[in-house]
Amino acid sequence: MNCCVNCFTSDYLISIINADDRVGNCNFCNSVDVSIFKASKLVDFFRNFLSLYTVDSYSNFDLAQSLKNDFNLITDKVTNSKELFQAIFTDEMEEFEDLFNNNVSSEIINEEVKIHNIWNDFKKEIKFSNRYFASNSINFEILKSILYSSLTKKVYQGEFYFRSRISDKKGFIKENMGNPPLPELASAGRANPRGISYLYIADSIETALYETRSTIFDYVTIGKFIVKEEIEVISFRNIATDPIYWSEREDIKNYIEYLPFIYTLQKELSLPIRKKDKSLDYIPSQYICEYIKSLGFDGVEYQSSLYSSGYNLAIFNPKKLECIQTEVYEIEGMDLHHKVID
Repeated sequence: MNCCVNCFTSDYLISIINADDRVGNCNFCNSVDVSIFKASKLVDFFRNFLSLYTVDSYSNFDLAQSLKNDFNLITDKVTNSKELFQAIFTDEMEEFEDLFNNNVSSEIINEEVKIHNIWNDFKKEIKFSNRYFASNSINFEILKSILYSSLTKKVYQGEFYFRSRISDKKGFIKENMGNPPLPELASAGRANPRGISYLYIADSIETALYETRSTIFDYVTIGKFIVKEEIEVISFRNIATDPIYWSEREDIKNYIEYLPFIYTLQKELSLPIRKKDKSLDYIPSQYICEYIKSLGFDGVEYQSSLYSSGYNLAIFNPKKLECIQTEVYEIEGMDLHHKVID
């Protein structure tokens, strides 16, 4: 039986169906003249989801309902989700018969509150209990697996990045556009602990200007940096939220548990430094960045919260980049996006 691109919510799965280059009618959502795919050939993308569920007579949902509710895998165009999943598993139905014939539940899904508290538990431990050897709230082997498997990124020699500093009309020379040169000058940041100097750079001049939080009529010196040698960073941008993207992994349970942790870390890194912040507020993200550095990575990449189209990097070893020129900009206007606080 054939399913189609209109059956699923996953862009990853839709691209696979489109790549098969077959057009016809769908048996499950009644779409006509669309890209189709034999349902049973998709079993590899769904098998590991079933490992999350067990038969539960107290549950109100069967397997198909649970998969749809918990992961939003199929669209509302599918008239019978159970029939679709049975077609996907038709060659392995004997192995999963109990799951398909009974209501089910998932321990990991039902512990959603616990999952979302991993960051909060880690934050409390690192701030108030175990400053240097956190181990009770987070499994670093799982975190390392996620970092290596899906968040690594190469930054190639010759790429350009930018750093800004509010200045006078004369501006700064390029030698003064890098990270703080002395440890005692390095104040605490979202990624770096006090006394450890990182280089914070942006992907574009616009992002760099926003990150400076300059105001109208300010002068801002922009330094243009070149990457002197290839580096490898952990990127917290564009984290894959499509469950099918990581469904083929045996450790799918770990991904479900730790993705909210990764999302929260990305948000923490993106937050601008504020005068009212306390140094303790930065310790959790600093700790994770130091852990990433201990694994041999050269920095972390994260979305800018001040400029939605841009992103930043915190580079652990600033010597791998060089400021090659500076220019002074005058801020002529500002777009003040705003909202009412409830």
